[in-house]
Amino acid sequence: MRPRNGQLAGVRQAAAAAALSVALLVAPGAPAAEAGKAPASTPAQLPDWSGAWRARGSVALISQETGRMHVRGTINDAPLKPEYLKQYQVDTERARGGGDPNAADVLTDTNTLNCFAGFPRYIAAPFPYAFFNQRGKTWIIIDKAVRQIFTDGRDWPNQDMRWPLMLGRSRGHWEGDTLVAETITMRPDMWLDTTPLMLSDEASVEERIRRIDDKTIENRVTIRDPVKFTHDWKFTRYYVRLGEGPEEWPDDPELCGGTDDRNKIVDGKVTVQLPQ
Repeated sequence: MRPRNGQLAGVRQAAAAAALSVALLVAPGAPAAEAGKAPASTPAQLPDWSGAWRARGSVALISQETGRMHVRGTINDAPLKPEYLKQYQVDTERARGGGDPNAADVLTDTNTLNCFAGFPRYIAAPFPYAFFNQRGKTWIIIDKAVRQIFTDGRDWPNQDMRWPLMLGRSRGHWEGDTLVAETITMRPDMWLDTTPLMLSDEASVEERIRRIDDKTIENRVTIRDPVKFTHDWKFTRYYVRLGEGPEEWPDDPELCGGTDDRNKIVDGKVTVQLPQ
């Protein structure tokens, strides 16, 4: 993620989330599943995942909680086919020059260029998360992104309507207290984390999300990419509950590209201006 001004607050977008939660608490029942559609099973009592949460561990390596950002020789361990692994290694070296105005042939983080992380990068972002379960849909708010996971049994859109989206298209169903979500049609030109790993346009992501105790939500992730991977890529991320005391206030979402951006992009490169 790009450098930010100020600290990340414990309950970013608290006011917006509170307003949204009022609407989400009143929702119609989910329709029964039809042939060819995703199961629309919904527990009698939807799990309560309210509050503010944050991904535990590093945001750099999506499958390693303890991975550190920008450490030479440390790259993602996705099961890439040899030709894609070679390209990824070359691109990672090019990306290490980001922020250095004197570096040549630099790759700039797509989150910096677009001011948006995209999915599946939002699985392990450094921003607070808010989860809202309703009948027919689960909302996940992360920074300025709002994911919608439909659990109403709908089918995928027709093939000619499946253009790539920053967050892809997500649908799912409930298995007891676990939300099983599948996401397709993600943008293939977005980095998955702070390294330049990108999926193909045939990739899909499965998540099995559940709350395992009062302070922890578990997300078991499987990424499938028949074009770039030798086999499915599986890992687990955890989200821990943040404090919600009266001293906590929401922070601005991540902003970039404006007149007040301290780290402006010039000729495709980030110009890092350190604080006085």
